Amino acid sequence: MRYIAAVQSTPELVAACLARAGVDALVVGGLAMEAHGYGRQTYDVDCLMAAADVDAFERSLLGEGYARAPSGENFRRYAAPSVYQAPVDVLLVAADTFGNMLKDSLAWQFGSVTLRVPSLPHVIALKLHAIRNNPAREARDLGDVSELLAANPGAIAEADLAALCAKHGPPGIGDRLGRLRS
Repeated sequence: MRYIAAVQSTPELVAACLARAGVDALVVGGLAMEAHGYGRQTYDVDCLMAAADVDAFERSLLGEGYARAPSGENFRRYAAPSVYQAPVDVLLVAADTFGNMLKDSLAWQFGSVTLRVPSLPHVIALKLHAIRNNPAREARDLGDVSELLAANPGAIAEADLAALCAKHGPPGIGDRLGRLRS
């Protein structure tokens, strides 16, 4: 009888690579939204880390059979070695930005491992920032923000939400979000 070896889940593999590399990351994207009460189907694992830490993480991830895919200046994408694992995308930020987000983050259980996810205001800020940098993302990301707010009533004061929209989103995004929520 032939047995198939168990494959680590991608969050388990990411946690192991982070530990080996001695660096921190935050899980963002669809998996982070689950931690805040809104589940949206996602296939990849999105992480955010200080740009200075990505090379150490990359060495560890490549050692697991991942391959670096076409990437940009502020992100790296890694293709999975098998259909049983998900691609990993890493968003790169300045060390002080990452430190502030890490300080306010929360621990979340992903299967057998605990990883950190950004606070709700930081998840929303990331969504708004993504819209500002790529307007084609507005429909999906603004819908995500609306669903996150609905799943967490009263968690963010309206004045604080308006400030997040003004600071991180494109002009008029607060009004469009308000219409979506009404």
